[in-house]
Amino acid sequence: MISGIVRQENMVNVPAAEIKNRKFSEAQKAEAQKAEDKQQKEINAQAYAKDENVETKEAMGRIEEAAVLFNRKIRLELEEDLDIMIVKVVDSETEEVIRQIPPEELVELSKNAKDLKGLLINKEG
Repeated sequence: MISGIVRQENMVNVPAAEIKNRKFSEAQKAEAQKAEDKQQKEINAQAYAKDENVETKEAMGRIEEAAVLFNRKIRLELEEDLDIMIVKVVDSETEEVIRQIPPEELVELSKNAKDLKGLLINKEG
């Protein structure tokens, strides 16, 4: 017996309206499957984000505990112009910034480059 051959229904005696309904229902099934897949992806993304947030908070807690042992503080700041996170290691007593990631020079360079980007792109409409 030959496998992989699908018997195709003879559509000669089937009314046109029924053929249209069959195709429509197949399209509906496909759309429903796409919607279900999209919903499942969103659920998975939310679960992943929740797990990731918990792991991030736990990691930050461990980092802050370690910093206290060295008489240091960890500060997280959001650079709104560049939409990046800046990490600062600060001396607990003097409040002096010991280290910044990314360095201040790189942040300033990025800001300046962002400002210059508009000058480099010249579109004529």
